[in-house]
Amino acid sequence: MDFTVTCVYDEGAMVDTPLIGARGSAMLVDIGGKRVLFDTGLRDRYLTHNLEHLDVDPESIDALVVSQRRPDNCRAVNAVLGARESPLDIYAPPGLYGPKGGLFSKGVAIRADNLGKAVLHDLDGWMDVVPGVAVTPMYGYTNGYEEAFLVIDGRPLTVLSGRGVAGPSHVLDTVSQRYGRKVGAFIGSVLLEKMKKPTARQYASEFEAHGCTELHLNHCTGTDGMTNLRVNLGLSAVDDFYVGMRFDSSKI
Repeated sequence: MDFTVTCVYDEGAMVDTPLIGARGSAMLVDIGGKRVLFDTGLRDRYLTHNLEHLDVDPESIDALVVSQRRPDNCRAVNAVLGARESPLDIYAPPGLYGPKGGLFSKGVAIRADNLGKAVLHDLDGWMDVVPGVAVTPMYGYTNGYEEAFLVIDGRPLTVLSGRGVAGPSHVLDTVSQRYGRKVGAFIGSVLLEKMKKPTARQYASEFEAHGCTELHLNHCTGTDGMTNLRVNLGLSAVDDFYVGMRFDSSKI
């Protein structure tokens, strides 16, 4: 099944466009006539602006998946709900959203006028979102951080990452095992900001070991992280994925 992934929120944006780059991450999946928004970014106004200029009607979004409690990934939820009339299925970490924000949400809250439009689903194991799109279980790390990833069962099998705190290997392993084939594309972020070069070298070797050859990276990968990955994988092996950029599986 063919699909597209469009970056709608990131620190970088396509030049010579009205699109805005700002701290945070959000990507839009179009597949089989359905739309899934993966994360929201940090600020309502920037997400609203970018969706408008990318001609994306929030009413056309079928589901929202929030990967983690970090504000960069979850706070602009009201930008989507406030522009809709119909309810929206939201898959999120347990207790993240509410009228006053969840305990660990750092002030994330769904406005009172939007509560009736939020159909909340706690992330709990593998969950199908729309046909061809699933969200992984929450991955917990030794530092207490948790995150989930989005998986597109297309050609190629694709993983979307909102942060990638521990690198790619663990999620590539479990996704490949579940679907019985290798992950061919990884889109979004692996945490390399302020990391040493050996970390980038390790992540590069993990991508190579899993045969994941389509890398479209952004957000907290960071410019130095992108450079260090390219040193190890080659200049053409790692593409930027800034606001307005689109991955089209039919062209692979």
